[in-house]
Order: sequence, then structure tokens, then C-alpha cells
Amino acid sequence: MPDDSRQSPVKKPDHATSADTEPTPRDEAVAQQIEEIPAADGADVMEGLSYADAADVAEYLDPDTAGRILSEMDPQAAAHVLDDMEAAEASMVVASMDPDDRVDILEHVSDAVHDAIVKELNPQDRADVENLEQYSPETAGGIMTSQVTSLLEDMTIGQAIEELRRLNEEYEQMFYVYVVDRRKHLIGVLSMRDLILSKPDRKLHQIMRTEVSRVPTLMDQEQVARLMRRNNFLAMPVVDDYNRLVGLITVDDIVDVIQDEATEDVQKMFGAGPEERLSSPWTYSFRQRIGWLEVNLATAFLAGWVISWFDTTIAAVPVLAAYQSIVSGMGGNAGAQSLAVAIRGIALGEGGRGMLLRALYREAIVGLLAGLVVGVTTALAAAFGIFGGGLHSYNPYVLAGVVATALVINHFLACTTGVVIPFAMRRLGFDPAQSATVWATTVTDCCGFFATLGIAHLCMKWLVHV
Repeated sequence: MPDDSRQSPVKKPDHATSADTEPTPRDEAVAQQIEEIPAADGADVMEGLSYADAADVAEYLDPDTAGRILSEMDPQAAAHVLDDMEAAEASMVVASMDPDDRVDILEHVSDAVHDAIVKELNPQDRADVENLEQYSPETAGGIMTSQVTSLLEDMTIGQAIEELRRLNEEYEQMFYVYVVDRRKHLIGVLSMRDLILSKPDRKLHQIMRTEVSRVPTLMDQEQVARLMRRNNFLAMPVVDDYNRLVGLITVDDIVDVIQDEATEDVQKMFGAGPEERLSSPWTYSFRQRIGWLEVNLATAFLAGWVISWFDTTIAAVPVLAAYQSIVSGMGGNAGAQSLAVAIRGIALGEGGRGMLLRALYREAIVGLLAGLVVGVTTALAAAFGIFGGGLHSYNPYVLAGVVATALVINHFLACTTGVVIPFAMRRLGFDPAQSATVWATTVTDCCGFFATLGIAHLCMKWLVHV
């Protein structure tokens, strides 16, 4: 069955559709302008227009040009443009796209528009869409294209060369040529050198290379990206459970995956929606963010509760309110640095148990040394009474020691938990980046406040002048 992820939460904005507005001379002028420039530049122009205007411009363009430009746009923005086009024109534009780009965009259109566009496609394109939509967008099957160059094993070299010439007119790119048997099982890959230099009457199975790297349709896209990056492949064949060749993942798909995954990780770290974009409706952004903001509010109350334990201590030495913020804030910065390194390592497949122990050891040392340096710097400022002028009701040198000790403790905890949190999230079955900063901030705030005020409380008889 088709994957439910096609039913995107991104809704069509409330604005007039192209069916409700008449195209203007300006739309025609824009269309003529972007016909003469690269598709990527045309996409930038289209994304600067309202969706209704962009749809009018797209209808002025020939379908092939419009398809190339929409393929270069953010899929959500391109989907909004298709939403605003007539179904017949939209289907011609969609039909001109590569199969994987086509599905990426159709994933984000409304159900009614999706069905109307697919209905207008020819049977082959419609079958391609339905086939690709059965896979989750996060898998190899979800990012592959069905345009893969394959030849039968019993073809002669002469027949193969003629077939490749024919396919070159249909397919935009040919990275590798694969060999399949009559049941479409992947059995080999061809070297262009061997293909050109071999005698025309030889069979493909006689010159093919049988060792072929491949990925299953359900492999996670991040694993595919790591595999292709590690081996410097330009493309990777995709096979089903029966080793039948069903598609191809190209290097441009992997670039998109790396960009999308990096974007998702950054946004998840801060509790934003993984698929939020600048063009996303406010309703979607609000729904994605509010849950984690409520969680963050709960952790803020927890930090406030810690402070409330030491109200008499703060009343006796009010300047502690300033220093507790410094301690927690610096801990938060140190924790964010550790989080970033840990999440990147896990994303690159470096997240084994041995790596966790080595990273934990390293971050413990970094945290202690950073805490010492920052602590000494802050202690000097405290000793010279940077807050409150020259007259103090407290001993500035004792305060300096309190603050320096708290900074060392909090930096140590920040750096070590910054490594542990992503690994723990993954172990519990969550994305390692999922609101990692929310949890890290909770640790650094609560521990920073507790360390500063707790140590000060223990040192009150030396800290406060009688």
C-alpha cells in the first residue's frame, strides 16, 4: 500500500489559485525571462513569486522547461505551485520530470490534486508513481529513480551498443550499465571499456563483472548516503527482496539526502519540525513546535524549583543571581558543542559502544580543562568585584572560588552529557537529534544553579561578612 507519508501536514495557503486569476503580461514576461536561464536560477525566481503567480508563469512555459524548474525548487514550494495549476497542465509538467523528482513533489500536494494529476498521466508514468510511492521517503526505494540502464545477459556486444544509443535519447544520465537475467535479477555490471573493445558477437555475461554493490529498497537513506560516500560511487542500484533490479540512486539524490538530513538534525536539536521550511504555513510550524516548547517550559520550572531551594542564600548574597546565570549559560554553550560533535558522529555511522566510551573520556577531559580556564577567568572578575562596585557584603575571593568550582563542575557535566544524550536517545529508539538541546539545557541549567548556589550555601560562613 502507498506510504502514509505522502499525506503531508503542509497545507495549501489561503490565497487565490490560478483558476481564480487571469494571467498577466508580467507573468508572460517572467516566463520568457526564465526560459533563457539555467533551471536552478529559474527556480530561485519562481520561489520569489506568490504561488498563484508562479503557477501562472509555469503555465506559460513549455512543460519540459516547467518540469526542470519545479524539480530544482523546494518540493513543498513546487507542490504549492502545482496546487494552483489546472490539473491538465500540472500533469504535463509532472510527466516531464524524472520519476524520483515527480514523487518527491507529489508527496506534498493535497490528496485531491494528487489524484487529479496522477489520473491525467499516461499508464507508464502512473505505474511509476504508484510503484515509487509504496516506499517510505526515508528509504532507498523512496529516493530512487526507476530510470536505470539495464541489459539482458544474453545480448551481444553489438546489440547492447545499439540499445544504449536508443536509451541515451530517453534517459538524461547513464552512470553505470547493469546486466540482468530474464527475471530481472541483478547479476552484473559492465565496464564501458570492455563493452567498446570487445568483439561485437560476444555475449554480455562473458564480459560483465559479477561483483556489484547494491542496496535493498528498505535500507535507510542515511545508510545509503554513507555507503556511497565511503566508496565514491556515482550511483547505486536498488534491488527488491528477490534481488530484482528496481531502481537507481544517483549522486545528486545523495546530495539532497545529506542536505535534508543535516537540516532535519539541526531543527530537531532545537525542537522545530524536521520538515519545516520558510514557506511552511504558520499553523504547521505552530503544531510542530508547541509540544517541545511545553516540555521546555516544564524543564524551566524544574530549574526555577532548584533556585527556590536557595532563596535565603541569594537574599544574603544577591550577586549570586548574576553568577548563577553565567555558570548555567556557559555550561549550555559547552554542552551544545559536545552535542553537535556527537550527533554528527552518529549520523556518519561512528556510534558504536567503543566510540561512546572514547568520546566520553575525551569530553570529560575537555570539560574539565575548559571549566578550569573559564573558571579562572570568571574568578578573576569576581575577585575584583566586577558586579556591585567596590564595597561588598561578601568576601569576593571566596565568591571567586565558589564560581570557579561551579564552572568546572558544570562544564564537566555539560560535555559528558552532551555525548551521552544522543546515544541514549538512539538506544531508546528516538532520533539522536530529537530535541537534544532541550534535555542538555535542562542538565546545564539545573546543575549550574545547584552547583553555584549549593557551594555558596556550604561556604556561607566564609562568604558573608558578619
